[in-house]
This record gives sequence, structure tokens and C-alpha cells, in this order.
Amino acid sequence: MDKFTKHRISVYGINGCHDAIESSLIEVNRIYIEKNSPAYNHQGIKTLCEKIPQDKVTILDGHSFREKIDSNRSQGILIKAKASSFSSLPLTEQKNSCYVILDQVQDPHNLGQILRICAGGSVDGVIITDRNSVSMTSAVAQVSQGGFAKIPLYSAVNINQTIEHFKKNDFWITSFENNIDAKDWYSIDLKGRSILIFGGEGNGVSKQVLKNSDFTATIPMSNNMNSLNVSSAVSAIVFERLRQISE
Repeated sequence: MDKFTKHRISVYGINGCHDAIESSLIEVNRIYIEKNSPAYNHQGIKTLCEKIPQDKVTILDGHSFREKIDSNRSQGILIKAKASSFSSLPLTEQKNSCYVILDQVQDPHNLGQILRICAGGSVDGVIITDRNSVSMTSAVAQVSQGGFAKIPLYSAVNINQTIEHFKKNDFWITSFENNIDAKDWYSIDLKGRSILIFGGEGNGVSKQVLKNSDFTATIPMSNNMNSLNVSSAVSAIVFERLRQISE
């Protein structure tokens, strides 16, 4: 993970800020804490702040703090940081390694939810396209509820080349798309080295990516509903995989 791009982000709230300060994936530049707030009195925040250079920590009165942030849900803490997305694709020898690839997902709330889901579902990393995709932003970080600080985010120039990279490292590639050739999602063996590919809002997984995948799977819907939101689909599959590898 030596090649990377840094994205400036702002994050508020005790849990997300705690995870960011603790994370090796996040470079914290400034921490603003409101005096006598929940964050000010939080022992975990105090302990972490004692371990970093003190010129990065600023204690503010209520008025000064509120001038820094436009939210009443901050719990008295705001951080300014840089989050990295990596351009060097990962190599692994782990038996049950798994990465999620997002084919042009553009909604920051979807990416944030997916980072949170993947962090909680034992996924090793999330890969986005470097064009026509949302990247790391403050909104993504906030929605992820700390997930952004716990799982690596990679950016790929070409998904099909990325697929070849993983195939050479003995990964099985499964794309999730509603079509007549797709298998039901619960019939796919997700154990072992797995790549799970999900399409963006509207366009789905591209035809060439489907062609290069080993399997295509779908989540059947009822009541004339066509598909799930991409973050909901990722949740269903990621936790089905976690169930399978936990048996």
C-alpha cells in the first residue's frame, strides 16, 4: 500500500473521531474539543489525545467551537484529517481473503454505508474506480461511522485489469447483477479468496466486467421490485459470506 492519494476530511462525533485518531489509515491534522462537552469528559478521547503532539489539540469554549462546525450532533469534538486511498492493489496469501469492488458507485452515502458494512463483515478492503465514482469525502467518512478508519480504500484505473490481478492470485470473481444467467446469491460458495463486485446506481455492473467474472449472482426480489440499493445488496452478500466462512 505504498502508492496513495490523500483526501482532506472533517469528522465529528466521539466514535468516529476516536476511530480516526486511533487508525493508521488516517493522518489527523487538528482536533477541536469543546470544553465540558461529552468528548471533553470522555476517557478514551483523553487517552488518545495524550499520545499525539499537543499542538494538534485545541480546547475551545462553546461559542468558538460552534463557529467551527455546523452540526448539533458533534458531541463536542471535530477533527480535520487526511484519509488515504491506495492505488497499489493488495497482495495476500490469506485463505479467506475478500475484497469488494464497486463499479462506479457515485453516492457518498452508499460508499459510507458500504465501508461500515465491510469493516463489520471481515472484508479486507474496498476498491473503487478512479473515474465516475465518489471517493473519500467528509460525507463518506461521517456516514461510515468509523468504518473509513478501519478498512483500506483502493482506487483502480481499470476494473478488468484489477480482476486479472486477483485471478492471478487465485481469487474467485463474483459479480452481482439481475440477469437471466445469474445464480441465486445463496447458492454461491463465497469461502476462500473472493472478489465481490457490485454495480453503481442505475447502470449496474458493466458488461465486460460481467464477462470476466467467474460467476454472476442475483438477489431475487418480490412484489415487482427490481433490485436493492447497492449498500443493501453489499450488506446481504458480505454477511452471507461471513456466515459461510464462520461455519
